[in-house]
Amino acid sequence: MLPTITPRLFRGCSSSIAFEVLSEDIIDARDLWSFLDTVSSRGTIGISASYRDNCQLRAIAFSSLSRALVVHFNNDGLPPGIDHRKRNRIIQGRNLLEEQILCNVDFQKYAFAMDRIAIALYLDLTLRIDRAVDILSVSLDDRRSPWALMDAMGGEETLDQSRVKELFFSNEFRPLSDSDLVQQAWAACRVAFLPHMAARFHAVGRIRTNTMSDEHMAALAKISRDGELLDSLKPLSMKNDVIPGVTVKTDNLTLTSSRYLTRIRNSTQQFIRMETQRGDPVWGRAIHVEGRKAQIEILGSLQDGEVNSVTTFGKANLTSAEVCRENVILAILKGESTLLSHPFVKAIWFPKHSICWLRSDHLKPEIPIYCANLKVNPSQERAIEKILSGSDTDRVVLIQGPPGTGKTTVITAAVTSIISCSAARSRTVWVAAQSNVAVKNIAEKFAKIGFYDFVLLVSKEFHFDWCVSACPKISFSANVAGTSIFIESSNHVSFAQTHLVTMSLAHLGNFAGPGSSCVH
Repeated sequence: MLPTITPRLFRGCSSSIAFEVLSEDIIDARDLWSFLDTVSSRGTIGISASYRDNCQLRAIAFSSLSRALVVHFNNDGLPPGIDHRKRNRIIQGRNLLEEQILCNVDFQKYAFAMDRIAIALYLDLTLRIDRAVDILSVSLDDRRSPWALMDAMGGEETLDQSRVKELFFSNEFRPLSDSDLVQQAWAACRVAFLPHMAARFHAVGRIRTNTMSDEHMAALAKISRDGELLDSLKPLSMKNDVIPGVTVKTDNLTLTSSRYLTRIRNSTQQFIRMETQRGDPVWGRAIHVEGRKAQIEILGSLQDGEVNSVTTFGKANLTSAEVCRENVILAILKGESTLLSHPFVKAIWFPKHSICWLRSDHLKPEIPIYCANLKVNPSQERAIEKILSGSDTDRVVLIQGPPGTGKTTVITAAVTSIISCSAARSRTVWVAAQSNVAVKNIAEKFAKIGFYDFVLLVSKEFHFDWCVSACPKISFSANVAGTSIFIESSNHVSFAQTHLVTMSLAHLGNFAGPGSSCVH
C-alpha cells in the first residue's frame, strides 16, 4: 500500500495523491510505467526537486493528478571506487528516467523553477530534458517572491495562501521532505490544467536541453551553479547597525541604518526582530526602504520601549546582478537568447572557436599611453598597452594581481590615455565593476588625479544617503547619478556626451550602447 497525502493548496480541491519513493539504483521500467499509466491523455507531468547544501540534486519528484514518484540520488554521484554492479544499476536507472520521462516527447513537463532543475539534471546526472515548461515565466513579478508564485498558480483568489507560503517558502530553515516534494510536483501539474492559464503557458518558450551542445550546457551549468553556491553562503540572520534612540510606539516605525554592509533591505522573505529595553522582542517587516531609512511594519502585539538591537532573519533578495544572471540563463535555456554566440562570450568561454568580431573602425587609431599624474611600472605598462590595443586578439584582456598591485591604477591610466587621445576623445568609456562600492573606489581614483569628467552610476539604493558619505571627494550633484534617471531615452542622449561612466556589472547591459568602449 503506497503512502498518500492530500494537498490543500487550491480552494475546493482536496484530492489524495499516492506516491512511491525509490533510490536511483533500484529504478525499474515497471515502476515508471506504473506511474506513467496515471498521466492524463494530455501528457502533463509536474516536477519538483530538492537540493543538498552543496546545491547538488538530492531528489526529484514526478506527479500526475493522482500519483507521484520520488527518486533519490546518490550523495557522491558515481565515484571511481563504486561497486561495478551498483554503478551499472545507477546508469541504467538514469537512462530510464531520461528515455521514459525527461526526453519523452509524449509528455510535457511543468516545474516552478525548471531552469534550476534542467541545469542540475545535466550537471549532477548528465541527463537532458525536452518539452519542459518553466511555470514562473508567466509572472512579471520577482521570480522568488510569493506574489510571482501565486500569480503563476492561477491567482491568489484560487489558493490557500498560508499553505502555499508554508510549502514553498519555509524550506530555508528545514530540508524538503518527500511529501513536500510530492505536493510541489502535484501543484505544478495541477496549474497546467487551469483553463484561464492555458494561453499564458502556451506563450512560454520550452526548455530543450537535449538540443544544446555539451560545451554550451557546461558553461551555463558552471555560471548557474557558482551563483547558487554564492547565494547559499548568504547569512540567514544579520544584526543590523541602526541609529539608537528609536521608540516603538505605533504599528509602524522608521529605523535608520548606520552601516551599509549591515543595512536593512527591501525583502519579501525577511523578518525583523527588535529587542527593546524591557527585553521584549518585537517582530516586524521592512515595507519600504529608501537610502538609510527603513519603514517597519510591526507584526503581532506591540510593546512600548526604546529599541536596543535589530536583527534581520531570512535570506536577502537577489541583487540586480544576480537577477540579471538568472534571467539570461533562463532565456538561453528557452532558446530566446543568442548570447552564447556573442564574440565576447565566445572569447571567454569558448576560446578555441573561430570568432568573427564586428568591424570597429574606431579601434584603428593607435592610442599612446598618457598618465602624467600616475606612476606605472613595466608590468602595468604592458597591461595598459593590451587594453589600448586595437587588435582583435586583445578585445578581451584579463589582468590579474593580488590587492595592492595596481589594477585600479592600470584602469585609470588606460582611461586617461583614451580620453587624452584626439582620435578617440569623442568616445565614452564605460568602466564596470562587481559592486557599487567597487565602482565608487575607481571613481575616487580619478578624482585623486584631478579628473572629474565622469558620471558615477549607482543603484537607487546606494544613491540615497550612502553615496554622499562614502564619496567625500566626489561632487554628489555633478558626478553621481542613480540608474533610475536614465530609463528614458532622452536622458541617454546627454549621458552619451560624458567621457567616462563607472557602473556596476548589473547595470552594464541596460546602458552600454554601441560605439562605447568598455573596461572590466
